[in-house]
Amino acid sequence: MDRTKKIISWALRILVTAGFIMASLGKLTQNPQVIAMFQDWGYPDHIYLIIGVADLLLAIFLLLSRLLKFAIGGLLVIMIGTAITLIVHDPMQQLIRPALLSTFLPAIYFLNFKTSI
Repeated sequence: MDRTKKIISWALRILVTAGFIMASLGKLTQNPQVIAMFQDWGYPDHIYLIIGVADLLLAIFLLLSRLLKFAIGGLLVIMIGTAITLIVHDPMQQLIRPALLSTFLPAIYFLNFKTSI
């Protein structure tokens, strides 16, 4: 990988990791607003903790080259669930942050792995 691609990849990986860590904090600290959102959406009690742990671990895995593919795949699955939930239950403006994070994940993949389209 050339130097420019490596710099861009690491910048995106750090940015996305920070975004997912911030997203996990509300869930893991059991913020009452987060709990209320998950209840309003009809999810089972404490599912926010499971999603928060997954957000946090997969975000950290983005920084570990051996787990990069796993992290990207896992985070994309979480983001698909997030998008579906927000489309069904919330105003479309809520999709901006998940959409941005979701577009960075494939970019990270293509910067790090040789692929032919």
